[in-house]
Amino acid sequence: MEKLISDITAYLDYIRRDCGLYISIHFSADVLHHLPSAALSQLLAYNSHINPYCIAVKKNAHSRCIAYQKKLIEECRGEGFQSMCHAGVCEYIHPISAEGKNIGFVAVSGYRSLPVAGIDSALWESALQGTEIPVRLCSAILPPLARMLRELFNRYAKEPENEYNMLRQFLHEYHTGITLSDLCRQFGRSKSYISHMFRRESGMTLRAYCNNLKLEDARKLLLETDLPVTEIALDTGFNDVSYFIALFRRKFGMSPLRYRKKEV
Repeated sequence: MEKLISDITAYLDYIRRDCGLYISIHFSADVLHHLPSAALSQLLAYNSHINPYCIAVKKNAHSRCIAYQKKLIEECRGEGFQSMCHAGVCEYIHPISAEGKNIGFVAVSGYRSLPVAGIDSALWESALQGTEIPVRLCSAILPPLARMLRELFNRYAKEPENEYNMLRQFLHEYHTGITLSDLCRQFGRSKSYISHMFRRESGMTLRAYCNNLKLEDARKLLLETDLPVTEIALDTGFNDVSYFIALFRRKFGMSPLRYRKKEV
């Protein structure tokens, strides 16, 4: 397992770093729930779009993003194809199939086509690429990744579901605006059970875990956009800007403005 996961993450990093593509992987929820915790920990970093525009969109339209992803998992078949989401982001989709059914897809995202009403047009213009999707490149480099992900599924498809994995995967999707009550409704557990189980497994509180995810989103927006710090705080789910700045300073050792100006 360790060798396969290492090969998958190394290939994903190659696509992001050397090919300059916004690559993400998306499995149906039941697939992720069967993976070992160590494997899921490494894959979750690639389980969402990291384009600055997509991060900002999730603040108010995350449920539409998730619905779009679920629709793709249910409907995409065969070869890769181009698609456009509800927020005006164009992407290249390559399905992941196993045992005669579609279990997820790989997406190369971050391209724009035509403006969509109601979006942040300035960020849509600055954060998305106006060039055409490199279809030939995508059709060459994504099939090997899909095969490795299919092999990962085949190894662990029969493993029992891991409740902690289910919870973490849900938090990675909804951390911008999730509450403990939301988690209780989703998993049919008490607040005490979820809080204690998560802390026992992760060594962190739910709030600290979600704050870390939101701070990572904020860090990306600081480095890749010119959005004001106040807007970044709000876009990533912090309603108190002073609290956001204090948490950011604690995690990264400097204020958001200093972090944006430093050499990376």
